[in-house]
Amino acid sequence: MYRCVTKITINQRPSADWPNRNTVLNLDFANSYESSSSWRDLTNKGKFVIPKNLYFRDQFGKLRPLRGTNVNVGGFSSNAPLLLRGDKVKIESGYKYVDKAGRQVTDTATWFEGYVSKVGSKIPIECELEDNMWSLKQTPMDNVTYSGSTSVETILQAMVNKCNAIFGTAFTVNMTSQTIVGNSINTGGLQAAQVLIELQKKYGFESYFRGNELRSGVLVYLPSDNLKADGTPITPNVFAFQQNIISDELQYQRKDDITLSAKASNCITEETGGTTKDGRAKTRKVRLEVLVTLKHNPGPGEVPYVYRVINKGEVIAQTDEGERREFHFPSAMTTAELASMAYEKLRMYLYTGFKGKFTTFGIPFVQQGDNIVIKDPILPERNGTYRVRSVGYSGGVNGLRQEIELDFKLNVT
Repeated sequence: MYRCVTKITINQRPSADWPNRNTVLNLDFANSYESSSSWRDLTNKGKFVIPKNLYFRDQFGKLRPLRGTNVNVGGFSSNAPLLLRGDKVKIESGYKYVDKAGRQVTDTATWFEGYVSKVGSKIPIECELEDNMWSLKQTPMDNVTYSGSTSVETILQAMVNKCNAIFGTAFTVNMTSQTIVGNSINTGGLQAAQVLIELQKKYGFESYFRGNELRSGVLVYLPSDNLKADGTPITPNVFAFQQNIISDELQYQRKDDITLSAKASNCITEETGGTTKDGRAKTRKVRLEVLVTLKHNPGPGEVPYVYRVINKGEVIAQTDEGERREFHFPSAMTTAELASMAYEKLRMYLYTGFKGKFTTFGIPFVQQGDNIVIKDPILPERNGTYRVRSVGYSGGVNGLRQEIELDFKLNVT
């Protein structure tokens, strides 16, 4: 028998009104809790709901109540609140069970790590949560103008250094790539998270935390996420129909029935002729955009895609070009390069296999970016390995669930 395990750890943070708040609350029960793991949203959010008639253990192991006339839960009386916006939260969940060898096993994983963003005033008590991005939303950037030759990773490092200094966090930046935007960026008057929003709007860079590591750029999946410390591949978790797939919204598609298109863009600097007063060459910003469409069955020697240049101000309607995506390629200097890069990325989604999402139990634990295997015992030809785009977690009195969304199939030629 599998028994659900819940552990919610809340570390109080001192505030101006209550500088001595330093209690650690350890809860082993919640009516419900939920969170998400995705690169599509700047901030992964969550929440938990707990009854007022509940006890917690503090950092000294002492059992203490949430109820009582002298207990202030969410800052709605003069006493120091037990829960307050900015408190650190960690949710761990999983199962206790007896394995085949007769041993008692506890299999848990960290489902969420972040901060309280809001404490409700009603009963049962509801706390809204945000991941580490919450800290960057509270981090003011210095008034610095970064030149067009500065890498995005350098700007991220400045954000993290400032945040670590203010909040005592231990955030890091993935520096394996060096992405050059090509345009100057001024961060004066902006919070760190606002800079990330600007990078997304202007250049299509997706920003997110994986654990304590901040990432931003065109690449949202890093090979290291599916490698062990010694560099060998991690064996993907397996999910099978009629076994650990509880329900699904999966569709099996054949690539011959698919039409895909993408709008690809970049902003380049080109010389216009002549010089400025200080002797520098005059330049202007030019936005390059193309619409790329994959062909179903290109003939011998034919390019497997077609593209056309999108003129300035032109609105591209969704017509018969199939599922539309948008890409940004900061290294593309011509429309032909844009089209070629868009094709290479778009072809990942041209495959015979599943797309959509499915629901499974609390184990095996999955995060966005993981590789997983889907098996069909009845139709084994439909077996395949996929990259996970997002995961929604939920737990509480109704048990543990993960809703896993697929992005694309791996090992497709």
